[in-house]
Amino acid sequence: MDEFLDFAAALLDVPRETLTPETAFGSVPAWDSVMHLRLVMETEARFGVPIPLEAVPNLLKLADFAPYLGAGAGAHPRA
Repeated sequence: MDEFLDFAAALLDVPRETLTPETAFGSVPAWDSVMHLRLVMETEARFGVPIPLEAVPNLLKLADFAPYLGAGAGAHPRA
């Protein structure tokens, strides 16, 4: 999760120490709906994991990405 938080901080252009797993969509000014989609797509590319489209609305805080971060072997949680 630390690597993901570093990644998210860089993408959102905020200091890493301002983010926690509980940081929620909309709580960071840059994390709007467009950035939300970018965060999903960039996460898929960076970590080599698929995130099903139907899961995207349920990714309400950074911790919600955690189940997908270890899913590189092709298994991923259901949306």
